[in-house]
Amino acid sequence: MIRFAIIWGILCSLLSESQAQVGVYSASSSWVSVRIKPKSPVATNSRLLTDDFSDNHNRWRIGQRGAYSFDLFQNSYRIRKQATNVQTPAISSIPLPSTLNLNKVDTFMVQVDVAGPSGIIPDAGLLLGVKDSLNYCHFRINNKNQVSVKYVINGLSYTIYMRGDYVPAGIPLSSMKNTLAVRKKGDQIHFYINGREIPTSPYQFRQYQGNGIGFISTTDGTLFQNLTVSTSAASR
Repeated sequence: MIRFAIIWGILCSLLSESQAQVGVYSASSSWVSVRIKPKSPVATNSRLLTDDFSDNHNRWRIGQRGAYSFDLFQNSYRIRKQATNVQTPAISSIPLPSTLNLNKVDTFMVQVDVAGPSGIIPDAGLLLGVKDSLNYCHFRINNKNQVSVKYVINGLSYTIYMRGDYVPAGIPLSSMKNTLAVRKKGDQIHFYINGREIPTSPYQFRQYQGNGIGFISTTDGTLFQNLTVSTSAASR
């Protein structure tokens, strides 16, 4: 009777331990399967667009348009001036696919390298939320070590929000190449140059008028390289 009680106690103990273990175990040479309830994973949906400009598979503007010309040059997208004393900037953009809708994701990042000719820091930058030439957001640098963030609707900018004034970048700009990055997380949007956040960032995110991305420049020979667009959102 005592022996039976001891054996019964051992079996109960083994059964209790099996409920906290992962996989299988052996008791008295008999294999017993253990079923464990898995933790609920945090699922995400991620999308990615990249362009090294080795070809024009994303269908960027090519050829002359007004006072500027656009072409692919040594794994870069290049903008050149075709007239002097031009004040209006060159703009080139492409629509993003619906799977990369910047207005509908929790997180996105857009990044590009910007270089000027002969070691010149160009007056140039990145466009987001492009609907057309009158509706977009720009993130732009110039050769005075300044930066501008501007939200444009119907050709007009806000008086307070992303008004577009050039302000000190707070970060030394390189005469060789500068990496511009824009990252949205939740309800805030952050702006970075060469991995460092600019002094006026972050901003409250506001819906864009469109879902295009692109480039803007007034400097002859501006080069854009290594474009990346990535998004992610928690599954719902």
